[in-house]
Amino acid sequence: MAKRLLDRQVSLVEYMSSGAAIFGDRRETSLAPALRGTDRGLLDLEARFSYSKRIEKITAVLPRTFGLLGSNEAATVRAFVEACPPVTISRLENARQFHRFLSSRGMREAPDPPYLCDVAACELACAEIDADGEDRDLHPAEREPRAPRSGIRRCPAVILRRCAYDVRPIFEAGLEQAVPMKRETPLVIALPPGANGPQVFEVMPAVFDLLAALDDWTDPSGLDSEPHAAKLLADLTAHGLIEVRR
Repeated sequence: MAKRLLDRQVSLVEYMSSGAAIFGDRRETSLAPALRGTDRGLLDLEARFSYSKRIEKITAVLPRTFGLLGSNEAATVRAFVEACPPVTISRLENARQFHRFLSSRGMREAPDPPYLCDVAACELACAEIDADGEDRDLHPAEREPRAPRSGIRRCPAVILRRCAYDVRPIFEAGLEQAVPMKRETPLVIALPPGANGPQVFEVMPAVFDLLAALDDWTDPSGLDSEPHAAKLLADLTAHGLIEVRR
């Protein structure tokens, strides 16, 4: 009995996340033996409802990415659904799945437009910063129970993205006015003090590399005693990119 119930649940999940149920391609598959006798019309209705809710969550995180898909949206979303069944109801994790799908697909065939994956990566980072900020405010003690008394590190509300295109115009001017330039662009996504939301901006390669190296609390070893270094650290601190403890 327990095995039959488990088989039925597994078959139900597989069918409900399949293209046959979501897109109505009944000729592509038949119901598994464990589901025979079930009203297929009701299953398909529930599958389409769950699919719509999932895509709504992803679109809410990646609105610019979906805007760039244009006429390719239907085919791209269908390929994603068939390749990546849902594993959670989390809005962010479903968006991460979609970003990983676009990145993997982009390694096999050129994205259209070519800066699609860069935009998706930055949009996802913006959403992660918002979510992480809420988590830090609620659980500061749990987040760093053994934080050292002194040192410097990259602020947790900072995500680095090395992009092949300068996609900042997409975030500043919008999709219609923006034409990203193809060039290696070290971008920082952060929530500067006083900002209403995450910001996307470019930094010099040396600054990007420094921020990338400061994953954890680090002893500056006299770095802040050098005039130029001290000013750089002060600027990075003022912009909310690093934290300093003395």
